[in-house]
Amino acid sequence: MNVLKTHDLDVLRISVLNSRIATNLKTMRSYRNVKAGFSGEGKVTKYLKEALLTPKITIYRNIILDNTQIDVIVVTPKLICILEVKNMVGEFYFDARTKQFFRIIDGNKEGMKNPELQLQRAVKTLQTKLHRKEIDMPVCGLIILASRAGIVIEYPTLFQAIPIDAMCDALEQLESSSHKLLTNKDLKKVDHIFKREVFEVHDEELLDRLGIERTEVIPGVRCIACSSVGMKRIYSTWVCGNCGCKDKEAHMATLQEYQLLFGREIKSQGVKWWLGIDDKYLVKRILIQVTEESFGNTRNRHYKLKFEPWLLDQFLASEMKKY
Repeated sequence: MNVLKTHDLDVLRISVLNSRIATNLKTMRSYRNVKAGFSGEGKVTKYLKEALLTPKITIYRNIILDNTQIDVIVVTPKLICILEVKNMVGEFYFDARTKQFFRIIDGNKEGMKNPELQLQRAVKTLQTKLHRKEIDMPVCGLIILASRAGIVIEYPTLFQAIPIDAMCDALEQLESSSHKLLTNKDLKKVDHIFKREVFEVHDEELLDRLGIERTEVIPGVRCIACSSVGMKRIYSTWVCGNCGCKDKEAHMATLQEYQLLFGREIKSQGVKWWLGIDDKYLVKRILIQVTEESFGNTRNRHYKLKFEPWLLDQFLASEMKKY
């Protein structure tokens, strides 16, 4: 089984923001929701290893097609299936009349985005793209409940909503009933559809949605060992005042965090602020190291940072262990 995914930018972005502001209930709620979704997709990927599907199975995670975010896509020569993953607890209700979705948890009724409508849009979007590529394969969809503490009381009408334990059997049945077969050429076309989509590094509306001002975000170089922010530059090395860790390249990952919150373009003053340094010669050396391209005149030069999200893998792993 081949698992392909974009770096999980939503969870990275909200994790970075949550770690760099004072306590904010709205941000914390968003942080926990995004982490739950990320965890649910991870569970699904592990379970899929047990599915008895046609060889050449490829799993795509966190794909965006025409601004439609898709959790998981399973592709085999006989099957293309989108999985809308919900890692939530409570009693779930899909209202067929109003098209609303809500859950009841601890006696409280809570309205939420309707996963059935999200899945319907994703299926239509992908089906349209396949038709344009002259690929004759229907797209199916399943709503997967990744938490065993989530129970459906009122079921959706367009797609099945099933517990994660039943997912492999459902996929096997869908594949066995398929009368279509994708050629190797078709599979390459499908792969190209997913890989050519451009994802946005920066969510311009994130701070506004959460009611956070730029000035509330705490700058500083993050220690990769203990995740604290505020490493100091001593000679040619960053030193953590919290755990004593020394790291010559700590600024590299920290500038990835900047891009997630504020975008890929930065000026020298922005580097000074974000890294907490005043030495213009050090800033110049760092920009040479981390810049993909630059533009503008000398006084108003902008730099486009290299985007290397894998530098935040260790930070993300530590965040997943929290709470």
